[in-house]
Amino acid sequence: HLTPLLLSLQPITSTKLQPHFQASASPQPAFQPPHGSASQKQIRSLAPAGNFPSLRAAETSSDRRQHRASKSSSTSSSSTSAASTTGEEITIDQYSRCLSPYQEKQEVKNESRQYSIIDERPSWQKILGRPIKLASKLSDATLGKVATVALGNGKNGRSRKVKPGSLILLRCGESEWTKTGRFTGWADPDLIREGVLEVEHAGRLLLSEGYEPDIIYTSRLKRAVKSTWTIVNALNAPFLPVFKSWRLNERNYGALTGLKKMDAAKTLGMEVVQAWRNSLKARPPPMKKDDPYFPGNDRRYDDLTEDQIPLTESLMDCMQRARPLWEYGISREIKKGNNVLVVAHTNTLRGLMKVIDNISEDDIQEVSMPSAIPFVYKFDYNMKPLPPEKGKISQAHTSGVFLEKPGLLKEALRRSEEWNQVIPGSYGQKVETSRVTTLEKSLLKLKEDQEAEARYRDRMIVDPNDDGRLTLTSDANGAPSAPMEEEIDSKFEDFDNQTTEAEITLNIQKPDEESPGIVKQGDSKDPVVVFVRHGRTPHNQLGLFTGWEDPPLAPDGIEDARNAGRLLKMHGFEFDVVYTSWLTRAIETAWYCIDEMDACWLPMVKSWRLNERMYGALTGKSKQMIANEYGEDQLKKWRRGFKIQPPPVSSYSLSYPGNDYRRTKYVKDLRISLTETINRSLEAKRLQVHRKFPKTESLWDCMQRSIPFYTQRIVPEAVNKGKRVLITSHENAIRGILMHLCDIPEEAMNQLHLPNGLPLVYNVKRKCITLLDDGSGRDPTEVHDFGPAAQHLFRPCELDDDFFLQMEEQISKADTEEKPVLAA
Repeated sequence: HLTPLLLSLQPITSTKLQPHFQASASPQPAFQPPHGSASQKQIRSLAPAGNFPSLRAAETSSDRRQHRASKSSSTSSSSTSAASTTGEEITIDQYSRCLSPYQEKQEVKNESRQYSIIDERPSWQKILGRPIKLASKLSDATLGKVATVALGNGKNGRSRKVKPGSLILLRCGESEWTKTGRFTGWADPDLIREGVLEVEHAGRLLLSEGYEPDIIYTSRLKRAVKSTWTIVNALNAPFLPVFKSWRLNERNYGALTGLKKMDAAKTLGMEVVQAWRNSLKARPPPMKKDDPYFPGNDRRYDDLTEDQIPLTESLMDCMQRARPLWEYGISREIKKGNNVLVVAHTNTLRGLMKVIDNISEDDIQEVSMPSAIPFVYKFDYNMKPLPPEKGKISQAHTSGVFLEKPGLLKEALRRSEEWNQVIPGSYGQKVETSRVTTLEKSLLKLKEDQEAEARYRDRMIVDPNDDGRLTLTSDANGAPSAPMEEEIDSKFEDFDNQTTEAEITLNIQKPDEESPGIVKQGDSKDPVVVFVRHGRTPHNQLGLFTGWEDPPLAPDGIEDARNAGRLLKMHGFEFDVVYTSWLTRAIETAWYCIDEMDACWLPMVKSWRLNERMYGALTGKSKQMIANEYGEDQLKKWRRGFKIQPPPVSSYSLSYPGNDYRRTKYVKDLRISLTETINRSLEAKRLQVHRKFPKTESLWDCMQRSIPFYTQRIVPEAVNKGKRVLITSHENAIRGILMHLCDIPEEAMNQLHLPNGLPLVYNVKRKCITLLDDGSGRDPTEVHDFGPAAQHLFRPCELDDDFFLQMEEQISKADTEEKPVLAA
């Protein structure tokens, strides 16, 4: 039963391991237990037969039920029998792959291209853009020479190189297992409340120091992904591209995963456990492939090959796994001038620090990484780390600096928790705040006043001091209707093809029916696309034209998004990738959906092409405001006209998307605006290439970007590969894609309404939209308003060959079951 355990203590001299450490300056020493450690006989006495596996089964049974519920029934018996087999010949399946630098580069490139997180330009645009890029460099060089002549300083005469960005390393917040002292590794426990507070504090530190990340790298483990989400919310930047890489996962602790460290130390010896934790090249016993924590059983790693999934890892293995991502991914972004935030785990971050500072194998064991304290590197033009400035907090053997002294936050949280126990609610009560404008605050207050007037208008008493001329009526002079509310009747008037609800045949899927999102083991993956319009926002509730403005979800909107996730989870949907816009309300909807489905590791692609329609000068105004300014007739033309554009915004308007520099730098697939480029270059006194962002859009214009994004990006990248896709976007962007998929006529587009937070399931093979039964027994058409054009959306599914094959299988299965009954 201790064979795997004792094998890990043997000298590591196998020829299989040597290539993995060829980069070492000195020959690899054989690992020996530290001085004073327990001998093999002592370990046997400390761990009687069956004790090691029983310890693990006892300590992790409840956690297994939480993380791998589908396999909990067989977990204990399989792991115990596997570990307690004596005399078994076991070969440690090492994570050691001899790859050339070119092969490593190709692997990282293929991983990043699988779901590109930043919109790339087509090849022909890159070729045409090279002269402009060259002209930009020449203009910089010319300005540098002019500065040399004028200032007489050769130092200023160099061509302007791009200053490398900063690297911000952040260890994720405290998880459930970290608090209880378990070996976590690739297991996936959630953050605890203190962990969330730690990461929120880290976000505030970045804000106070003025650090704005341009791109984020994180692992695929929940505690790191949720830490990332907390950070981007603290920075008010959920649009940032986030690349989730398995290379940044924590070290795999093999068979130790799930064990409490103190219990393992008592049973196996403190020196042995510490050697596994701190030694650079010692590997713990490997886990079996039927282990409940074996990563190969988790679908988030379906894109990895078998030799990429480790059964156990040393510190060196973990560091070598992360190194290619640094060399061919992170460092290249920094060279471009981007600030990179890496949210990961202790050992992968130490691996990055070892490479950056060229730390020796002995010294790296003295380097630590406290949780949720940003550690910042700055680089020179040769990508060499700059030494820390005088007075900054750093640590031995490194060039980075902490933004706060480690340990202060932990102590503050501990004391706050003590106060909270004495005075409940004194600390840690999160206050939900919404980012609203002054206009929104005024309209919300007006709406409250009008609702109060409506409640009390029938109780009004005439002031006895008036002249008796006040006459109250129950209609026109009652409480005026809110000017921001939509009039549904007028919204759908003058539509020739109106249809009653009885004429619409809905495709409704029951919870017990097989979902197109469920893929049974061994079956082919049928592609499915689910559309979800974002949850409600303050703008929606006030009837304001939102467009490209960026309000967050209202509390009701968050519930909309979570309900969508719960409904999808109830029907067994599993997705492979999420596509959304770069606007906060759509990104938040995607996040709350996948959080409810326990799939926050999914890659999330954010594109401006899925943004809402750009309403131009109407942005942020209510219907009544526009009617007063332009007239009711003009308002109706803008709202109902398929190709009629509202008045455009100015280039200097805050509503113009081109002025949002935090987002525009990620757009590479828009053509260049010559007028804007000339004007902005003259103002900046250097070439400023500016792209042609929309200043106004008709519904047709909006569809001209959303439909090609679906057909040219989502379909080849995901749908044609059998992937299951979740798209969270906006009403007009989704309308355009549905128009393409369901052949909805142009004249009906403005008459189609999409409810907030309702999943619309598109069956790719049968080309139809399906609704999901929420189990309430209510008719979806009575609960949700789809508008008169619903008949075009909910058309009958096509009967393809697969349908008839399934029917034949069901009939033959029914006949087979019926024969024994008749015989009886």
